[in-house]
Amino acid sequence: MTDRCHDHDGRVLARLERPTAAEPTRLAVLADVHLATDATGTWKVFHRTERHLRAAVECVNERAVDGVLVAGDLTRNGVPEEFDLFDDLAAFDPPTVAIPGNHDFPTTFDERESLPIPEFEARYTPDGLPFRVELGGLEVIGLDSHAATPGSPAETWDGRIDADQLLWLDEVLTDADPESAIVTVHHNLPATGELYERYSAELPVAGDVPGFTNPQPLVDLLAMRDAALVVTGHLHFPAVQRDDGVTELTVPAVSSFPHALLLLEVDERGTTVRFVPLTDADGMVESIAHGHEKDRVLLSAAQLATAPLVDDFA
Repeated sequence: MTDRCHDHDGRVLARLERPTAAEPTRLAVLADVHLATDATGTWKVFHRTERHLRAAVECVNERAVDGVLVAGDLTRNGVPEEFDLFDDLAAFDPPTVAIPGNHDFPTTFDERESLPIPEFEARYTPDGLPFRVELGGLEVIGLDSHAATPGSPAETWDGRIDADQLLWLDEVLTDADPESAIVTVHHNLPATGELYERYSAELPVAGDVPGFTNPQPLVDLLAMRDAALVVTGHLHFPAVQRDDGVTELTVPAVSSFPHALLLLEVDERGTTVRFVPLTDADGMVESIAHGHEKDRVLLSAAQLATAPLVDDFA
């Protein structure tokens, strides 16, 4: 088994009419690393997370990439040791930013020591959460959908976007060029959860979609301000869903099948999304063996079987 970059060009996952960029830009996007220091097995294949992150770094650094976006769940449990290991391994050459996932911030139902929220912001954001940063010809806008706040752990893993963030986002999107704006949030919008229903007749998927307590105000604002693209993680399978005028790109997991990152190639014509695997065939088989009963592994396989998921260039 070899965990390294196994497809130099990357398979086309989607072609999108937006975002566009006057300056050709390549953005590497990864999510759900779930980096573990002392865990093995499960459908997240914890004992391979370090190797898969190393492969992601190799994949990025051997390409001409303008920036790296990590769409949440950098760690297994959000403990300082896992973040320290992430920092040791995530030696990306391009500028790198990250948003938190549901496993990265403190919760009331986990007694482990957690990395303080201000420390996460200092390590992985330009100037705190939410953030706005230029990467090449793109404006990347990062939101925090974790329910925790400094000094107040979350009582749930469900996502939420508070009123202050919505006000901030409204101002930013009013000022930004909507054609080149990418908004990233870890938790998924309702349209992506509908994939459970789509496949339920053919696959043994439970239909228990991870929660987002208040997605509609966010969806309404994204539609009103005509943001080019929303990038999410969390569900571990690749997807492109459209609803209410909003296009959501869900990033496959680094940790679990299909072990991949996405490479967004953006120019004035639009965006080509390439799927870049991080392990070889033996690694994929091992992952399926660990996760064949998990609905998200099955949904990953189903989605990849239908790629390209969207082709606006056709």
